[in-house]
Amino acid sequence: MITKLIAFSALLGLAGAASAEDRAPQLPPIDAGTILNQINSSQHPFPQPGLTTLDTCVFTDFKNNKCYFKCQSGAILTEPAIKPDFSAGEPAGACAISIIRPIPAGQFNKAAAADSRWWSVDFVGSAHKAIMNAALGFINKAELTDMARAQSLLVPGSNDETGHPDPSANGGPIKEIWLGNTPFSKGGVLWNYEHFKFNEAYSRLGALCHLTQDQSVPAHAANIKHGTAESFEAYYTPDCNKVKIPAARDEGDMEPYAYYQDLQDDTRSHLAGWLNPANKVPYWTPASDAPPLGQDATYGPRGSYGGGRDVYSTRDQGNTEGGNNQTVTASPEIRFRQLAMAGAATVGVLNSASKRLPPLVAGLSAAAADRSVAVKFTVLDNRSRKATYALSLSRNGALQGLPYAGIVDLKEPVSPELMLKGEVNAALNVAALPAGSYVLDVRVIDSDGNATPDEVNTDDIPGNDTKVMVVIN
Repeated sequence: MITKLIAFSALLGLAGAASAEDRAPQLPPIDAGTILNQINSSQHPFPQPGLTTLDTCVFTDFKNNKCYFKCQSGAILTEPAIKPDFSAGEPAGACAISIIRPIPAGQFNKAAAADSRWWSVDFVGSAHKAIMNAALGFINKAELTDMARAQSLLVPGSNDETGHPDPSANGGPIKEIWLGNTPFSKGGVLWNYEHFKFNEAYSRLGALCHLTQDQSVPAHAANIKHGTAESFEAYYTPDCNKVKIPAARDEGDMEPYAYYQDLQDDTRSHLAGWLNPANKVPYWTPASDAPPLGQDATYGPRGSYGGGRDVYSTRDQGNTEGGNNQTVTASPEIRFRQLAMAGAATVGVLNSASKRLPPLVAGLSAAAADRSVAVKFTVLDNRSRKATYALSLSRNGALQGLPYAGIVDLKEPVSPELMLKGEVNAALNVAALPAGSYVLDVRVIDSDGNATPDEVNTDDIPGNDTKVMVVIN
């Protein structure tokens, strides 16, 4: 565009130097706006490169000395077999675990477009999803009714990597994702919940579980830099993602974000004892100056693989036909123990979150007439079938009269709704109060003892939806 403007200015200069009789007075006057519109609407003379995106493809089969890959876009690729570089620590096997290729944007098929995140493409199925499904199967669904209703949000949320600050991070700001109200947290759990964005809240709870589950992976807990071919995570047998949870870690007694550190500490405490039988060297070694237990090691110095090589599992060279891509390890018990520990930690997170999500108030209205105030509002809660509420009037920050208390029954939601709801219609006797303006405040306490927080807002308009102005005449 700059080139066109310069060229046009040069032409105008030449025209000004010409004689009057050489000019063309029959041409209409041209203003700068007209010229700019013509330039902007014209096609650029140079071809523009098309937009591209990255397509992740994972190994699915090995036939006739060729490696077959299934891609996120839906494409099937074939590549010639490769010889691994053992000096670089590559695992034995003729095929890469995965490859990434650039493709034109918009080439993903409809199925992939529904969830085109690279970590969702996994030919052996997602261990995170398997852990979440096992946890949801373990919990008491009659007690944690909200988690049962939110399964379709929690499972894909558990496969969400966006809790990591960057692809090389082995952990993430777990408490921030619980509290929310930051750009990185995408609203988190509590902030989304208190702003009536329930689907987003439970999806972010799934992401919180993902970060927690990651701490069962030794390379994560030891803060070892690794990629998608990490042999513990890529370990594949027909039962590699079977999660058997022997018992819950507790009854949700800790804060939801505390299970992350608890699981990381458990994993780190076992690293020294997880030895490669071939050389009696630990598979994973934390940094010598790693933070002590109780502090997040994923923000500390990097650990390393024992002996400098990732050798937990290798490709099963004798079992590659018929679509198999199995790997073998001398220590499968580590994988199954850690899946169980991740499942138990996830149960703890779900228990804790369900117990701590507070009751909410919506649609509050108050109308004063005949020395009484008619109050209406809706109570929402994630699992309580009964809740108590208190109505109070204040003036200039001072409480006026005695609070009015009551009990409300909450009804089970109809799918796809997630929250139990109850309607309150109450009348406050204000005969003893002088005329003037008052602030009506509504607070609800659910069966878990949670009270409606100050930050409750059903819209983007500043102000707390649990308060309303009342004028008594």
